[in-house]
Amino acid sequence: MSMRPIVLRCRAALEEGREKAREQHRSGTPGMQVSTLLADVYDDVVLDIWHEAIREHATDERLTGLSLIAHGGFGRRDLAPYSDADLMLLTTPKAESLATKIAGNLQKDIGDSGIDPGFSFRSSSEACRMSWEDPVIYSSLAESRLLAGSLRLYSKYFYAFRHGAMRRSTAIVKQVVAARRAERAKWGDTAYLLRPNVKRSRGALRDIQLIRWIGFARYGETDLERLLKLGALPEEDYRHLRQAYAFMLRLRHELHFREGKSMDVLDRGTQLEIAEAWGYTGTEGMLPVEQFMQDYFDNTRNIRYAAAYFVDDAQSRPLINRAVESILSKEISEHVRMGPAHIWVPKEYVEKFATNLPDVLRLMSLANQHCRRITHQTWQTIRHAMQDRVSTPPDDETIEAFLLLLSRPGRLAPLVRRLHELRIIEQLIPEFKRMRGLLQFNAYHKYTVDAHSFRAIEAATELQNDKGGMGRRYRRLADKRLLHLALLIHDIGKGYEEDHCIVGARIARKTAERLNLDPVTAETLEWLVRKHLAVNVVAFRHDLSDPQIVLSFAAEVGSIRRLELLVVHTYADLVAVGPGVATDWKVNLIEDLYKRTRRYFDSGSLPGSPDDPEIELKRSEVREQLQQLDSYERCTKLLDRMPLSLLSLADSDCLAKQIEMVACNLAAGALCTSTYDPRFNAIRYTVVRREDEHSIGTFARATGVLSTSGLVILRAQIEMVGNLAWDNYWVADSECTDDNAVDSRTEGICASVCHLLDSPDEPLPAYRRKWDSQNSREGDSVNVLPRKVVFDNETVDRYTILSFFAYDEVGLLYRIAATLAELRVVLHFAKIDTHLDQVADVFYVSEQDGSKFTRSERRAEIRNALLSMGD
Repeated sequence: MSMRPIVLRCRAALEEGREKAREQHRSGTPGMQVSTLLADVYDDVVLDIWHEAIREHATDERLTGLSLIAHGGFGRRDLAPYSDADLMLLTTPKAESLATKIAGNLQKDIGDSGIDPGFSFRSSSEACRMSWEDPVIYSSLAESRLLAGSLRLYSKYFYAFRHGAMRRSTAIVKQVVAARRAERAKWGDTAYLLRPNVKRSRGALRDIQLIRWIGFARYGETDLERLLKLGALPEEDYRHLRQAYAFMLRLRHELHFREGKSMDVLDRGTQLEIAEAWGYTGTEGMLPVEQFMQDYFDNTRNIRYAAAYFVDDAQSRPLINRAVESILSKEISEHVRMGPAHIWVPKEYVEKFATNLPDVLRLMSLANQHCRRITHQTWQTIRHAMQDRVSTPPDDETIEAFLLLLSRPGRLAPLVRRLHELRIIEQLIPEFKRMRGLLQFNAYHKYTVDAHSFRAIEAATELQNDKGGMGRRYRRLADKRLLHLALLIHDIGKGYEEDHCIVGARIARKTAERLNLDPVTAETLEWLVRKHLAVNVVAFRHDLSDPQIVLSFAAEVGSIRRLELLVVHTYADLVAVGPGVATDWKVNLIEDLYKRTRRYFDSGSLPGSPDDPEIELKRSEVREQLQQLDSYERCTKLLDRMPLSLLSLADSDCLAKQIEMVACNLAAGALCTSTYDPRFNAIRYTVVRREDEHSIGTFARATGVLSTSGLVILRAQIEMVGNLAWDNYWVADSECTDDNAVDSRTEGICASVCHLLDSPDEPLPAYRRKWDSQNSREGDSVNVLPRKVVFDNETVDRYTILSFFAYDEVGLLYRIAATLAELRVVLHFAKIDTHLDQVADVFYVSEQDGSKFTRSERRAEIRNALLSMGD
């Protein structure tokens, strides 16, 4: 069916307008001007269709009862190239039948022209009533403007709507803020997300709109400049908002033009492309994309701060609440009063108080000590005073007040964020300025470096009420300021070419001198920053049942005090990386390393040694389970050879069943069993096979079957028990959605594993040369870190430790295993784990004669083969 002439005409006008807007955007025209051009184009298209829709009703008196109103983004005129157009046909009761006739054609023709319309028709009273009930409708109609129709009807409606909103401002502000909070929870409740939504994440365009919506309810105005003139918006906030608004509009235009459709998510691949297109060149130790994203975060942070204070002003506590707080308050320090919920400086002292940095830090310390919020009025005065304050090197009084603030958990994290907002931290620690909005360009970290540091402090202080072992360790720390300071600066060395731990340690030493820390505390701070990844390296990549590993780690740590500091620091750092990163698997490994090292400090007992009580306890429990079996002697011989790493992998009952199965059935060939492991919410496959000489091929063949069966291998651990290869794999299986089908599915996979292991002449399964990505938009272009292969002949005596670092992709573990098998590399132990988008696979390996890989030519052969996989 051919389109109507009006539709064809409007489609052509829209395409021409978008192309003109694209040319202006590419030439560097400011974002607001491009938006205005697009709004003019949309206006022309909609009005053309409107006039066509009413043409046959030109003499109908009912037309005076209709008004076509643009609202939302269309009403604001800050459109992006492929924005939708929110329209409301306002009608009187007499004109309702005519509105129904016009609305159908209007909506259809606008949609056919290439604009996605959000369309409604309502009476004035209906629009107002729905707005008071629904904050989303209110926020959209607050941005209303007349497009066509009766000016008299529109004016009457808008007058009623505006004054109705102002009368209900308290309730409306509360509803709008709650709706925005819910939206942020979905799209990102921090301005420092590494894959943000430029419209809906915190600090994005929606927060500027939030100011407008609240401004309309409180003052009857949405325009930022008018809010400035009314004194509702500080001049500095207005200036920052204007600058950020221009940046965000330009960025949103860029995303729409690149996609040729509505697109508001700034993914990592697009970040790289835009950084290049916009001419970012990078600096030493900072990629162009990181430089671009730092600008993005600077702007979103300014939006977030301005919006937060505007919301606070709008939600100031009612007079009666403040009166009750004042009556029940008491003076807890000079010029500082505290009530049941808040702490503040009285009006007559606050102006002078706010200009004195030691006093401000003392107030924050008191707020932290007593877990009180600083009143909005006091904080606003401090904020304005600190913005005008000339930065000077901190004196002893300032330093003492800062360290006192860091010494208690309380509400430390939000208070430190406020110090960052005021740029006070960088006055005390100048190097912290580089961390502001610094991007970590990988999917492992979810936040910028500064935001990650604050979240690490938050994770630590939350341990104050934790009833587990980590909470007890945190509460035992006598000097919590040391831990909190270390968490604040532990990543301060990022953004340089040199290893960030080494750079950070140097900065930590300077920081300790600047903050007048005593020599012992200064040395510990430097050590903690330099070694803050040590627990991760040992716990996640090494065999904790090897006494040599624990002994080496204990020597590196040196004392129980440092051990507890480092373990709590590691936990908080891990939690702060992002949601779901501190899995039970990782936390259990950290706990395991802590307990083994602590036991060594307390008693001199090492894991796996003859006097290790953990081994004998577990073996005794398993022996009890095996006592009634005819195969008891065979089973106990096998049990006595099992390393601690396998003994601690499963409960005694499960381990006894595995040992019985192996002792009684291994003569028939390879064995494979599966069980659900609730610790990891994953299926664990255990594969056991007798190796005549060395473990070559079992790992490759088992991973081959698992990978080509559509399983995602989440982690793996391989061991040797005498001449038995004993491997465990934890997998996710998207095909096991039906509980009834799980058994048949896992049985089939186990049978396939055993068949391939028992058929040495059968070739390994073919793997795909092209690998699917979790996000098709984020291909190889975002993988800016190269693959790396590291050989370590120093850590353990018997084996070479081979570490492989890369971005994860489907089938990668299988390809590694197959490559090592082809190179006749003997595997003795392995720990494989995935950190969201990156893998760190560690293998204890040797040559076939049991020797280490000492020849540089042989190491180069293995390294080149692993690095070139898939090329």
